[in-house]
This record gives sequence, C-alpha cells and structure tokens, in this order.
Amino acid sequence: MYELEKEKYLGNTKNIFNTTQGISVVETEYQNKVYEGWHSHNNAHITLFLKGGTTEKRKNFSETVGSGSLLFYHSDELHLNQNTLFPSRNINIEIEENFLKNLQLTENILEKAIQNSVLTKFLILKIFKETITADAFSSDSITMLFSQLSNTHKHLDRYEKSPYWVKSLNELLNDCWNENPNLHDLAQVLQLNPITISKHFPKYFGCTLGEYMRRIKINRSLSLIQLNQSNLTEISLECGFADQSHFIRTFKNLTGFLPKQFQKL
Repeated sequence: MYELEKEKYLGNTKNIFNTTQGISVVETEYQNKVYEGWHSHNNAHITLFLKGGTTEKRKNFSETVGSGSLLFYHSDELHLNQNTLFPSRNINIEIEENFLKNLQLTENILEKAIQNSVLTKFLILKIFKETITADAFSSDSITMLFSQLSNTHKHLDRYEKSPYWVKSLNELLNDCWNENPNLHDLAQVLQLNPITISKHFPKYFGCTLGEYMRRIKINRSLSLIQLNQSNLTEISLECGFADQSHFIRTFKNLTGFLPKQFQKL
C-alpha cells in the first residue's frame, strides 16, 4: 500500500494542466499492467473513463466500470484496480482542499454533486477541452466550469424530496432516450396535467424538458462514438436527432467537442 502525491497516477501521464487555483486536470493512459495493490491519493479527485475500464475495489464495495463511467475519490481513500482493459484512458479532475474551502464545499457535497452523472460528464469534457485550448482564459474557465458542477447537488436535494411522479418521469425519459416525447404524451402516460410537468420540471431537473432530453441523447452517443462501429449519421439517427447537423451542434454545445474530435480522443 502506498500514497500517490499530487498529480500522480498509476498509469502513464499524457498531460497535466494545473490552473494554479487549486484544480489539476491529469490525462492518463493504461497500455500495460500496473500496480494492483491498495493505494490512495493526496487530493480528492473525479475520474471520467474515456476508454477501457477496470474493476474498482474499495473498503465496502466492488464494481466494474467502463467507458463513460464516473468515479469519485476522497483524499487518502484506499482503493485498488484489477482486470484493467487495455488500452484505457482517463481524465482526472484533482481538487485541492483549500480550493474546496474557498468555494465553501466539502468532499461529501462534491461526491453527491457528481451523482448527476450526465451533467458531470459534460462539464468534465468541457474542462478537458480547455486544457487542449490552453490559452490565457483556460484557468479561469476551468474554475467557472467546476463551480457549475459543485452547484448540481442543490437540484439533487430537490429531486430526492420530489413527488412520486418526478422519479417515474425520469425513468420514462431514460427509457425512451432515442425518441422525442412531448408534454402531452408524457402527461397521458403519467396521468397528469401537462401544466404540472411544465411548471415543476425545471425545479426538479435543473433545466427544461428539451435540454434534459438532449443531455440524455448526447450521453448515449458518447459510448457509441467511442466504439467506432457506426458513422456519425447513423449515430445521430439512432439517438433520435432529425439530422446530423442538429446532432453535431448539440454535441458541441454540451461537451465542447465536435463529434469527430471526440472520436479521435
């Protein structure tokens, strides 16, 4: 067992971007087997798996994660990784303790915030895009994007205390992710007045119905693009977009990348 210092990970480090404000973005690759024993990191961090996957073990649970998965690690939290798929590629957002204090955040609040996994993925991808651009504005932009992530726990609190129909609606929307349901159709299924959904949707979901559906569709497209088994036209149609240009615009707006750029990551 050993502790990894700031910005150190078991894989091969491809790139490090330090904002000097308390956030580091570390891109890592795993091409060969690495140390599989218990270890920890000095700072809390969030990991987004771009490619590959692993079996993640902690003190009280074990899970297998793959492309598109998100994991949160507390500072000094013991964990180990086994059965890693090669090649694997991760984006790690590392957060220093003083930075969290300045934002009046705790690690527990941050851990809860990333349960809004779809929005978290998009914000991490936008942060990663800033490290590629790497101009005079990137550090401040990353800080602002991270601040958006830290605020998502407020909507989760409301969602957890929401009426019964809100969770039913969420399940329904995720089941029909490649369709384009309207308020009238949803209200009929849930036996509600369309005005009820329209009035309360932003309160519990943090956005409009259209924005939420676009997030679901683009989230599904991430893994389809990384599989490289379909062209972008096929993917856009499979995800329920009317045409490829609408898909490309939406993808760029939510992730910061064009689909072809993301495909090459």
